[in-house]
Amino acid sequence: MISFSILVSPYFIIFAAILLVVCLRYAVYYLSGAREAKRLESVAKSPLFDLFSTALAGVSTIRAFSKTDVYITTMFARIDDYSRATWHIWVFNRWLSWRLAVIGTLFTVLVAIMAVSINIDAALGGFALSFTLQYTEAVIWVLRQFANVELGMNSIERVVEYAETPTEDEGGVDAPAAWPTEGRLEVNDLVVGYANDLPPVLRGLTFRVERNERIGVVGRTGAGKSSLTLALFRFLEAREGSIYIDSVDISKIKLHDLRSRLAIIPQDPVLFSGTVRSNLDPFDERDDQELRDALERVQLIGSRDGTGLSSATASIAETPEAEQGNTNVFKSLTSPIGEGGGNLSQGQRQLLCLTRALVARPKVLVLDEATSAVDKATDELIQRSIRKEFQQSTLLVIAHRLSTIADFDKILVLSEGKVAEYGSPKNLLNMKEGIFRGMCEDSGERDMLFEIIEGS
Repeated sequence: MISFSILVSPYFIIFAAILLVVCLRYAVYYLSGAREAKRLESVAKSPLFDLFSTALAGVSTIRAFSKTDVYITTMFARIDDYSRATWHIWVFNRWLSWRLAVIGTLFTVLVAIMAVSINIDAALGGFALSFTLQYTEAVIWVLRQFANVELGMNSIERVVEYAETPTEDEGGVDAPAAWPTEGRLEVNDLVVGYANDLPPVLRGLTFRVERNERIGVVGRTGAGKSSLTLALFRFLEAREGSIYIDSVDISKIKLHDLRSRLAIIPQDPVLFSGTVRSNLDPFDERDDQELRDALERVQLIGSRDGTGLSSATASIAETPEAEQGNTNVFKSLTSPIGEGGGNLSQGQRQLLCLTRALVARPKVLVLDEATSAVDKATDELIQRSIRKEFQQSTLLVIAHRLSTIADFDKILVLSEGKVAEYGSPKNLLNMKEGIFRGMCEDSGERDMLFEIIEGS
């Protein structure tokens, strides 16, 4: 069509070139602003979805503490941020569309004026105007698609950014086949921080744990208790110092070997969509009988000898829908588990995580305030199961209730990332100005703690 238009008049190609250059110029101006607005929109979208999902998961807690208005106000603020960015993108679109339309109209008018001024045949003049309209639409369509691709590349930019984010170093030597066999833990002058540009949270931490010892870790908020757990599993790499388990430096072995040989029960239970079986044995390495035995040993199901669950245990084992006639969800290994254990109570989730640790038979087990979000009956059940089933394991327990670790072999008291006190509960209690004694004095369970420690 361009060739035929040139046959009508060579001047048409001049106007066509001018139209293309001017439209490209406006398109470049448009992209320089719209690209940044699109980035702002993408950044503002994530906090909105995050708040929505967290509020949906914790709606009962929000209502219980009368924080509904706070969350609604926060949600409106994030919606405003997202809408503001979206509004600017549409303003940029209208800015470009209006200018391209005006330029196209001027181009059509100029071609019509030229066709009349050179006194060409009516048929050729109509052909020229037809070309003008089609050419204008084609130029605008091409520029619009180019702009959309450019803005769509914002998603690719974010994917590339995530792909280039530094990941954990999974290299190292293979751990010994049966490691760990004893569960001895030795921490030497450990220095750990959350980022290279931030001050360390553990500052020269040093202590030693012998085989099958039970160690309670206590301290004020920010003392470094959870940071010690993260360092033990190498979620935080040591800046200085070392951690040895059975004389093996954990920084030298493969990350998979380290994390697969240890076990942890966190404060927030980690469960996956699937079945009871897939959560207890995700790699399908155990038979059904072994899994059922583990569920019996933590009293989530009754034993085969006919011994039923106690009333307290039964109330924990029942599903939240038990009032509607549903039975104990753990009686069948194929029973469904919702995302994050959404169809289970908090106590059930913790007990299921405890069962998973029992199936793994770890020599080193870490509990990071595992019972802080459960009631006293569930706490007692978990503690009783731990004392009975993990006698041949080294336990490192971060506790919020001092009564759960009062009869342990040793207490590790952390303060400002350092070891403030370390010894048996009785020895620490006899220190008149000791931190642990002060925590016991300030506890609402003072008399019971003194009785447990003095009698141990």
